[in-house]
Amino acid sequence: MRKRKNGQFAKKSNSGKRFEKGLIPWNKGLKGIHLSKDTEFDGTLIGDKHPSWKGGIHRIKNDVVYLWTGSNERVRRPRKVYENNYGEIPKGYVVYHKDGNSLNDDPKNLEAISRGELMKRNHSINNK
Repeated sequence: MRKRKNGQFAKKSNSGKRFEKGLIPWNKGLKGIHLSKDTEFDGTLIGDKHPSWKGGIHRIKNDVVYLWTGSNERVRRPRKVYENNYGEIPKGYVVYHKDGNSLNDDPKNLEAISRGELMKRNHSINNK
């Protein structure tokens, strides 16, 4: 391929052309093709059926603990604990840890507060 002095390819240099016109790709019309059944994911080792299952708890750094609810879904543990003890969380509210420790999911340590109240509390904490 030849380039011009300004860095562009010369006309008819075949730049950017990958296939000749009229060629048909090998996989045309083979949507959902199965090349190797032995190496494909079949969904049988999900959740507690997986050999490395550790009880359905997932902890992300600087976040709360998540619980496995099955069928590839998870829920925040503080939310689950709050709802089991106090009922449904109102729309627009979040679960707040009173002591600031996001791993302390004792029901006495959790409260549902509005997002506006959360902003006030976070603002007062950050400005101390």
